[in-house]
Amino acid sequence: MFKKSNKLIVCLFAFSLMLLVISGSVFAKDSVVIQMGHVGAPVSPQQGAADIFVKLVEEKTNGSVKVKVYGSSTLGDERELVEGMVLGTIDAGIVSSGLFGSYYPTMQIFEIPFLFRGREHANAVNNGPIGQKILDNLSKTTGVKAVALWEHGFRQVTNNVRPIDTPDDLKDLKIRSPEVPVYSTALRALGAVPIPMAFSELYVALERGVVDGQHNPLLHVEGQRFYEVQKYLSMMDFAYTNNVVAFSKKAWGKLTKEQQKQVIEAAKEAGVLWSKEAEKVSTPV
Repeated sequence: MFKKSNKLIVCLFAFSLMLLVISGSVFAKDSVVIQMGHVGAPVSPQQGAADIFVKLVEEKTNGSVKVKVYGSSTLGDERELVEGMVLGTIDAGIVSSGLFGSYYPTMQIFEIPFLFRGREHANAVNNGPIGQKILDNLSKTTGVKAVALWEHGFRQVTNNVRPIDTPDDLKDLKIRSPEVPVYSTALRALGAVPIPMAFSELYVALERGVVDGQHNPLLHVEGQRFYEVQKYLSMMDFAYTNNVVAFSKKAWGKLTKEQQKQVIEAAKEAGVLWSKEAEKVSTPV
């Protein structure tokens, strides 16, 4: 009787252990954690949109997909984020469109200064058939999965030399620009001296006078505390930038078809909601 009891206990223990292993495997399969990087500060267009996206993904997937966001260039600058997603070493990123230009030149079109008439015009492109076609082509060209275009915002110019009231006031100003050729071309045409530089290096460059100024949406001026090292702000709407929300092929493949659909829905909804929020927070008072 004692031996039979021992055997029964061992069998029950083995069965329980098997259930734990099976349930653990299912949990691991259904709960996917995606690490997403961007270069913005806690107060930035990237983080503002990402906060909305994280909540929507959680809701739509019933918690089976979780997105962990790493800002402030923690996972690398924008060029490194793009390269990492292409290589599969970084799960996902929120990156300015133009940084994909070396893989798909059409992406640089978005960075052309004074291209959009206003936010409504830009949103119509981002959220319409043109934006979707560009996302599809970007995915085919690079191998990443590009799911949405989010508003980064209209770029305003700051500098330490003088107010900019006319185009002539830009003459000879050393203006830091993202590593996107079209920006340099435009600044040069206006008489400025473009200095391509990674975003993570910008504050120190402004502080030390390596560059006279820069152009970014107001949220970056606030979030990166550029006002501490810049005297003049010129509301020029110099260019409208959008951000590409993309996943590496490897990370995207971890999701089921249903989860992929839910994540795309969350990304597109987040883009619309963020644009409404950005309009409120990016207007100077």
